[in-house]
Amino acid sequence: MSEKIVICKSCGKPEYWGEMIWLSGKCMCRDCYKTELELRMGSDYIWDDLNGKRPTREEYEAQEGVENA
Repeated sequence: MSEKIVICKSCGKPEYWGEMIWLSGKCMCRDCYKTELELRMGSDYIWDDLNGKRPTREEYEAQEGVENA
């Protein structure tokens, strides 16, 4: 996947920009979105629309050209 990787401001984990979701004025990754909805609904999120490959920190660092010290 050649999509840009960004860092979720809610949890600090990498996510593909096209997979970020807006909820109540906050842009968050799929994991944070699922957690937020489960808290609001009071039940498990049962749909599979949030599944799929998640980028790794290493992929994000390679994209940004960060060298490990």
